[in-house]
Amino acid sequence: MKDIRELKARLATLFAEQYFAVLATRSTDRIHTTLVAFAAADDLKTLFVCTPRATRKYSNLKLNPSVSLLVHNSANMATDIRQAMAVTISGDAAEVPENRLEGARRVYLGKQPHMSDFVRSPNTAIIEVAVRRYDVVAHFQDVTILEIREDRIVAP
Repeated sequence: MKDIRELKARLATLFAEQYFAVLATRSTDRIHTTLVAFAAADDLKTLFVCTPRATRKYSNLKLNPSVSLLVHNSANMATDIRQAMAVTISGDAAEVPENRLEGARRVYLGKQPHMSDFVRSPNTAIIEVAVRRYDVVAHFQDVTILEIREDRIVAP
């Protein structure tokens, strides 16, 4: 995939179809992964996840904002080798500030409306991930890297 418009369209479709991602955070000495519900902004430069503040992932994000997420559409079938797409997302995470909270909530609940009570809880933090790059793997070994802030595809 070397056409940037086609790549962004495929990412937008994948993110619209998949409700969950694996989020990797880091403490001082360990990497922690967890399944999270997510939503992407229309420009693909920001992803949103929510978490209670009393969690390991929240503590890790405060300590080290560099995160990675994995979104994929595999079905755990042999045909996934040729049909599945997986995206590793690299970025920096921070709690959404109060002045942008409603906009972030709107994006998140637009995709995850069933999580309204959780998202609106005073104990829940909405986290925005400022995406730096997407590493996209399709058809088993077709790798494309998109640096989203520079809006360019780079060689793997």
